[in-house]
Amino acid sequence: MRPNDSHGERAEIDGRNVSRRRLLQATGVAGVAGFAGCVSETEDNGNGGGNGNGGDDGEIGTVTFGVLSPVSGGFSPQGGPQRQGAETAVEYINESDEFDFEIEAVYEDTETEPSVGRRRAQRVVEEDEAEYIVGAVNSAVALAISEYAASQEVIYTSGGAAMELTEEECNAYTFRNETNTAQQASGLSEWILEEGYENVWIHTADYAYGNSAVEEIEASLEGEDVEIIGATVPSLGTDDFGPYISQISNSDADVLAIPLTGGDLIDFIGQADSAGLKDDVDIIGTANFARVVRNALGPAVADTYSAALYDADLEVGDNEQFVSHYEEMHDELPDAFSRVGYEAVRMTARGIQEAGTSNPSEVKDVLPDVEMETILGTTHFRDCDHQSANPVWPSEIVLPDEDAEMTELNILSEIPPEETTPDCSGNCEM
Repeated sequence: MRPNDSHGERAEIDGRNVSRRRLLQATGVAGVAGFAGCVSETEDNGNGGGNGNGGDDGEIGTVTFGVLSPVSGGFSPQGGPQRQGAETAVEYINESDEFDFEIEAVYEDTETEPSVGRRRAQRVVEEDEAEYIVGAVNSAVALAISEYAASQEVIYTSGGAAMELTEEECNAYTFRNETNTAQQASGLSEWILEEGYENVWIHTADYAYGNSAVEEIEASLEGEDVEIIGATVPSLGTDDFGPYISQISNSDADVLAIPLTGGDLIDFIGQADSAGLKDDVDIIGTANFARVVRNALGPAVADTYSAALYDADLEVGDNEQFVSHYEEMHDELPDAFSRVGYEAVRMTARGIQEAGTSNPSEVKDVLPDVEMETILGTTHFRDCDHQSANPVWPSEIVLPDEDAEMTELNILSEIPPEETTPDCSGNCEM
């Protein structure tokens, strides 16, 4: 049995490997003996048969989602909450009168590896007949899944933030509810400009998200009275950040921007705190606000700043309902990555409901520009690039008292989605 696989047992019928669920769908009360006569129906990827698209009665039925999150590898601290957010959305949809169908979810571990992510996508599509995929945190993994999903005409709602997903590497079947690097950079840059910093250093890692973030920060600060005086971009998975911390400390930088996530972010901030880097420069990041990061770092992340993308205490949209449901299911508060997993499933499901079919080729044409109430407020996927319009909250991370083991998020301001989300670039050709 695969980890968290709701399908479980598999059977060998006429030389084909099928899941127990698919076997029962095909045989019904007639039993296994009737399977051969049902094969043509259950393999139909059109509007009838066993893939949930509905038959002549117009009912959608059950829709299979593949949830691909990293629960091992460098981004596993973020992948766990993302998967739990997706689980919460599946339960919400299956119990809600808002939807005329149910979701059956198949959960897979991308292991934070692009090749593994693609293989897991192939598995849920070809073995489990999923027509929808959600998830990923690492942008290189997300790009690999996006390419495969488009080749199979399967809708993919991504948790990766690199601009390529909705720019040069965009496709008609990929959507993104995660706040992208341009939106995140707007939070960093506005705070840097408002505070009057003059010399900026950027630290990230050499991967799709990090490189995209550097470009977006440079673009957002271009023409302003501030200079980017240096950047350190070590390989992803670096263990010793000492030389980079020394380089930053000995520079003339008065603020350090760290568009970074995953284990690299946690390790860097922990080592920077031990080295006293916060005494030399102010630090603002794009993911150090996240509860999973603050849980891992404790007081070490205090007195830094972040472009916050979500917080459980936000009084926006239907966040209160989400927090209550998530806490009831998982016995903890949701994280920013929980939010991504939750809305990736729920926003996609609303497109299916709007289309009246689960056929991805039809849903992809309906999903853009459907206004939806989400836990970040009312938003939609843009038709030009399939990016959702999201707000950002520049925030300070504070320690409530000297004996506290967990920091709190002090939201300083809000940048509305119309200001965080840049105009369509024209680089996305679907």
